[in-house]
Amino acid sequence: MRRTTLVSVALLAGLSLAGCSDSTTTPEETATTEATATAEASAEITSCEAYYEGTGTPLAQRAAAARQALTAGEVTDDVAYGEINMLEQRISDLAEEAPEALAGTFEEINAPFAETVELYNAAAAQDPPEGEEAPAFADFSAVDVSGSEAAESELETACTDAGYEVPAS
Repeated sequence: MRRTTLVSVALLAGLSLAGCSDSTTTPEETATTEATATAEASAEITSCEAYYEGTGTPLAQRAAAARQALTAGEVTDDVAYGEINMLEQRISDLAEEAPEALAGTFEEINAPFAETVELYNAAAAQDPPEGEEAPAFADFSAVDVSGSEAAESELETACTDAGYEVPAS
């Protein structure tokens, strides 16, 4: 009798679960959807790791330092500019490799660095009038970093939502 009761309960539970399932989704479609979601989350986590951890000094720390240098007017020589140029290239590469959900955020983080590179290149391309010296260095005082800072917060939220634990700053 005990065995019959257990079998009945098991069958009833199976029928209840079957009744709750969505009859329009096949098990194969469910597995494919779950695999796609897992792959996207893994790609997001990989992008987050590349930004917050990476090798050497993480891009997140380098971006914060570059924003601070731009705001303080400390980008006044080729060495300081070179760091921003390398940072801009690396974040551009990361944006290209990142899943669509994060690519735009990386581009927003990178915007002031891309603008700095454009300003530097434009200044370098100008020939001074005959008899005058070339300008000392490009002026980056008008570069606005506020959108980059806001995008950094968005990235932190997106990475956390993807299951990545953002390191404390």
